[in-house]
Amino acid sequence: MLPDAVVIGAGPNGLVAANVLADAGWSVVVHEADAEPGGAVRSGELVEAGFVTDRFSAFYPLGVASPVFAALGLEIPWRHGPLVLAHPWPDGSCAVLERDGGPAAWRRIEPSVLRGMVTPFPQVRAGLELARAAGSLGLLKPENELDARLREGNALHTDAPPRGLVGRGLGLILTMVGRTHGYPCIAGGSGELTRQLVERALAHGVELRLGSPVKKLPSARRAVIGAIPVWELAALLGRGSCVRRDPATLKVDWTLDGPIPWSAEAARRAPVVHIGGPGRFVLFGQYSMADPARAPEGKETAWAYSHDLDTVAAIEAAVEELAPGFRALVRARRDEWLEPGRINGGTARNQLVFRPHFGRPRVADDVYLASMSAHPGGGVHGAPGWIAAQAALRSASRRRTRGFASFTISSTRTT
Repeated sequence: MLPDAVVIGAGPNGLVAANVLADAGWSVVVHEADAEPGGAVRSGELVEAGFVTDRFSAFYPLGVASPVFAALGLEIPWRHGPLVLAHPWPDGSCAVLERDGGPAAWRRIEPSVLRGMVTPFPQVRAGLELARAAGSLGLLKPENELDARLREGNALHTDAPPRGLVGRGLGLILTMVGRTHGYPCIAGGSGELTRQLVERALAHGVELRLGSPVKKLPSARRAVIGAIPVWELAALLGRGSCVRRDPATLKVDWTLDGPIPWSAEAARRAPVVHIGGPGRFVLFGQYSMADPARAPEGKETAWAYSHDLDTVAAIEAAVEELAPGFRALVRARRDEWLEPGRINGGTARNQLVFRPHFGRPRVADDVYLASMSAHPGGGVHGAPGWIAAQAALRSASRRRTRGFASFTISSTRTT
């Protein structure tokens, strides 16, 4: 007998969708092409025994702020460093982000931002509230040069031009979310989030099929949820896709003989470090001050992403410039090119304008897009899966096939 829903992809968005549908009493089958679930949210001793590395994503400002994970009742062991992030400069200056709660102006509008995260695009009400409040409260203007550097660096977490309108908006939001919730990692590795989502789904009757790639659009009684890039779902539907893929990215993982000797003292207390600026940006992560269990005592586990620098040597040179002696600490390294589209599922411009059906999750009869290609885009927060599942439930309810029990997300969190 056909299941009520088939979910394609067992990354965090697919697992969120499966959990929401199962909570409503639907029978759900999840297909995952890989031999293990999690997608980008996995971890393990990938470089050297005794050193735990996150496979792709690692620090989660949107995850700790996410209303979705709270609504699902997950108990994620977040781990924070003394500082949120640091952005050192060759001239010796260093911009620092601290978890100070953010200004009162931000705290007043943050509920609108979180509401927009779990509302299908366009979020007219949340958007109007945010635009009106941000403009009138002066949040759009950086306070000083170091504040501007923080926002620019946060915008560069995405592929949006940091000085354009979209980039400035994303930089502002990530900076303020960091001040409120931090940029924590997960104790023991990001795979813990996947483990909790999988265990919850299985406990509610979800069937998880690993090593099960989907070659054609599957059949289901009520809905097919595609937690895969939009171009892959379009291919299953026999369509083309106009979504441009975000750039390829080089990721390097290191095991180190000690903490990184940053010249800027603040960078030694921040798990996330930004290096450089537009055209030469590196996002760097180090775990020892947030989750010491990631490496043997006195050692360090670290990683870096870059859209701009295309060799391991170039990335290491950028780190060495700000942390003389870094190279001498390297025990082992692992590098991997992430193909275009692997970070954000499409460019930031596409996320705002050119998503299927203007950002609505439904892309065909009873077929829903639930990946980072859908609103609100990249980041580990589960929102695309939540939005797609809720849309499927509403559609089924309108057809009077069956009632369902839902629950309401609250934007109030304790971190």
